[in-house]
Amino acid sequence: MSITEVIPAGNLAGASPCHQRKDATPSLPVISPGQLWLVELPVAGAPFAPACHVLDSANVVIYDRVLADTVADSLPLGGYAEPAAVQSEVAAARCVRFARDGWSVARLLPARLPQRERTRRVQDIVDELAAAHVAGRLSVSILAEAADGIEERFETRFDDVAAVVASYPRDTRLAIVIDAFNSDAATRLHAVAANGLAG
Repeated sequence: MSITEVIPAGNLAGASPCHQRKDATPSLPVISPGQLWLVELPVAGAPFAPACHVLDSANVVIYDRVLADTVADSLPLGGYAEPAAVQSEVAAARCVRFARDGWSVARLLPARLPQRERTRRVQDIVDELAAAHVAGRLSVSILAEAADGIEERFETRFDDVAAVVASYPRDTRLAIVIDAFNSDAATRLHAVAANGLAG
């Protein structure tokens, strides 16, 4: 699949909502090569701290078009982002391909999707990773922020991710960190560095 549209990088004024939440990101996990982050981002209003974290640090950001303005406002100069394909499974395959190639990838989803749609989007990522032989017992980190600001962080098995997501109400924003290909990403990076991200 070729890239049809790339968000122009970067808000130079430093006035984006993410710049106002910089103090919230240091305690989040470091974003590493081969990781895939699924993060819910509000279309309007204060961003979820993990969304700011991935916009600042992930090599590749793939986002729903409804989030284009927020991404454009928050992506730093030199950042790379592209709109997701309309078909969720196609977007999932693209994310997994980048992660397998050794890039850190953020998949941004709109917050407050209908529960069935939210779970299906996550299940598409899980299915693509399973097809890439990610072990079901792999530990996955989940960060949750309820509407009242209460935060929760815990680990679950990769096999259980979709079920865990389905258990959360729509107004709880989630970030899921899957360290799918980190163990051998370093051996891939030299091979993909000359290829660039497009393709």
